[in-house]
Amino acid sequence: MRTPLAAALLVAATTIACARTQQEAPVAAARPIPATAGAPGAPAAPAQRRQPVSPMKQDTVRREAIATLLATLKGRENEPAGVVFKNVKLHKEMPVTQFIAMMDEQYGRGLGFTCVNCHMDNGDYASDERKNKVIARQMERMQRDIDTKYIAKVKELDDPRPKTTCVMCHRGTAHMPNTMDVPTAPVPQRKRG
Repeated sequence: MRTPLAAALLVAATTIACARTQQEAPVAAARPIPATAGAPGAPAAPAQRRQPVSPMKQDTVRREAIATLLATLKGRENEPAGVVFKNVKLHKEMPVTQFIAMMDEQYGRGLGFTCVNCHMDNGDYASDERKNKVIARQMERMQRDIDTKYIAKVKELDDPRPKTTCVMCHRGTAHMPNTMDVPTAPVPQRKRG
């Protein structure tokens, strides 16, 4: 027989579990606050991490920003990115539409970013103030080195024109995961031949 307190705890736990499944991201388990918290000399409480924005929401934000940007570039879509935009260091000759699509697909989706993770949110795309933009350029150079110095020399690959991308390592996250989920079903094998 359950006591009223046990029944109330069961209802509360079930309600919390249901609420958690409806949120965008899992919430960290609650920890009791030490009695000394807030006292002079007491250790500070750990900072809570921001909950990640859903990839669908990020895609929507990015696509709206891209549509706004493309509207300002009407008639210049096929000009080289290095002519249309300031401070383009890589892909200068790529047409604007391809350049913006690459930014969306490779950097945005590959890293789970919106435009303002690398660019200033005041519309100053030329600024190098954000460190992520500087890192992205360095990573792009690394990708080119991997493609030309290493992958191109592996003759046994199935793909005749292999190319590394951000998503190969980042898999949609800003920081590369260093673990893999354990498959719950057999991993499908690629057919050869």
